[in-house]
Amino acid sequence: MLSYVGGTWAYLSYLGLVSIVFGIPPIANKALRTARRGMIDTNVLMFLAVVGAVCLKQFDEGAAVTFLFSMSEWLEDRATSRANAALTSIVNLKPERANIIQPKTKELIVVPATSVPVGAMVAVKSGDKIPCDGVIAEGTSTVDESSLTGESRPVKKGPGDEVSGGTVNSGNTQIVVQTTHTSDDSAVSRLIRLVEEAQANRSETEKIVDSFAKVYTPCVVISAISLCTFPWLWGDEIGRDWMARGLSLLVIACPCALVISTPISYVAGLAATAQNGILVKGGVHLEALGQLKHVCFDKTGTLTVGDFKLLKLDVIGKKNERKDVLQYLALMEDRATHPLAKSLVDGIKAEGITIPTSLFVKDHTFLAGEGVLGIINDSKVYVGNERLFRRLGMFESIPLEQRKEVESWEAMGGTIGFMSIENQGVVCAYCVADAPRPEAAQVLKELEGMGINVTMLTGDKKETALLIGKKIGLAERNIKSELLPEEKLALVSEMKIETDDVNPLLALFFSKPRLVLMCGDGVNDAPSLVAANVGVAMGAGAALAMETADVTLMDSHLTKLTYSIKMGRSVIGKIRQNVVFSIVVKLVVLTLTLMNKVGLWAAIGSDVGSMIIVTLNGMSLLPKKRATNKGTDSSSTITV
Repeated sequence: MLSYVGGTWAYLSYLGLVSIVFGIPPIANKALRTARRGMIDTNVLMFLAVVGAVCLKQFDEGAAVTFLFSMSEWLEDRATSRANAALTSIVNLKPERANIIQPKTKELIVVPATSVPVGAMVAVKSGDKIPCDGVIAEGTSTVDESSLTGESRPVKKGPGDEVSGGTVNSGNTQIVVQTTHTSDDSAVSRLIRLVEEAQANRSETEKIVDSFAKVYTPCVVISAISLCTFPWLWGDEIGRDWMARGLSLLVIACPCALVISTPISYVAGLAATAQNGILVKGGVHLEALGQLKHVCFDKTGTLTVGDFKLLKLDVIGKKNERKDVLQYLALMEDRATHPLAKSLVDGIKAEGITIPTSLFVKDHTFLAGEGVLGIINDSKVYVGNERLFRRLGMFESIPLEQRKEVESWEAMGGTIGFMSIENQGVVCAYCVADAPRPEAAQVLKELEGMGINVTMLTGDKKETALLIGKKIGLAERNIKSELLPEEKLALVSEMKIETDDVNPLLALFFSKPRLVLMCGDGVNDAPSLVAANVGVAMGAGAALAMETADVTLMDSHLTKLTYSIKMGRSVIGKIRQNVVFSIVVKLVVLTLTLMNKVGLWAAIGSDVGSMIIVTLNGMSLLPKKRATNKGTDSSSTITV
């Protein structure tokens, strides 16, 4: 730079060759590999700019290109390493070893976690990772589940409690876990697979920006080459002047800031949500979260806790003993996946009823939106809601007095069901109740405050749905009850019609929020989760719901939903800022270059500077620290 002093100092410009000699080889190697594929990238542009500067004997300008470009790559790597580390830390959650207890000798055998079979007894010492999903058989301790849920406070666990592979025994006591899944099928393994899928799942905006860059870059390169060559026909002085402008244009043509402006925001957003126990399957879904107009909730296990209590169970008729009826009901519900099934089984066991080995069920079948069917002792047994028994023509056979009694249970806000045995009609009625999630009312209020329409879609009776809706502050017009899975699907599809045939890039910059989100936890919700623009599954829900959903809340806390929506909006905001900033900088420097107001220094400086700015702006989405409250306080963890 001292060469600009002039005089004898001008010879110092030759020192620029030192920077070029050291800096150009890696750029040239990358440029050559790209050119062999018939493509033009940043390295090709920078290499041509340096070669042109050397031909013009502007060694200081060539040195600036190599030095600043190398610095920009180093700074970009440093800036993005935090997001990459956040995602890599999730992949590193998978345990490597397990201490299996030998059944006969009771000695500990250290084996790879991947070889632990289902049903094995595993000793987990203080500070060790739990190798597989399972149930605690012995010992009481605290378990750090922050790796899966984002909840930093350890959870107390004792015999009978479920634990997940990849979580840590943070207490001072050894626990013995009986495994229920293999390591490859554990919660942490599913999480790792979802993270890998998320990293590969690029959004439409990313694809459009990349496609634009692929067309834009060659066009500007051709223009730059034209400026570097044709003006020589009008003399050396004019040729040198326009060649310098052409070289600057080559640098300006580099779409670094524009190309990186979108993915860097997605990576930061995905890392932030993953750190807080929210698994988003890629930037496309994170972007969609920021454009929501409608949010639909299932009721059971989503807006409610899903922890049912058996309130009433009456045997109908005098043909059957209560004990026999309860044995049939427990056998049917023990194989069902609905959250209320466990409450029925637990309630029956509390009465001291056990299932004899002589009883067994076969052809156990799930009836969507109605209940279950099975065959016990060659007799068809149905268990389900009123809709099922009206369809079967059995409901009217229930004595009027009993029907009135069942109707009185509706005031409890519970879910009412029945069981029938072939050739005996309806033999019992029951009522199980569930409570709203403590955070549900606040979450709905926040969503409505964000201008989002909230709707409850449930298969429960209208009276039960209205009672729950009233407790969480949901208006009656936004409660849709007594729905079959296909009716839920139709309602979600109807809301979604307005989202069709909208250009993703135009939608990102100009459209109002218009997309539909469905949040649920059961098998019934899977079709609706797929149909919605964004499907959100509760982590404690059915495996099918998690597989079909686009977003999974690992600990089922609804505040994570509002956090993810706010993160989606923040990501879109960052992308808008970065894209507009990148284009404006390019246009300003391009204009100044064509007016011969700036040279290579300004061109490379603006390119590197804008790339660093958009990178840091996108990285600001990462939370400064892990949330410490239950759920996630989005206002303290997102920097906008």
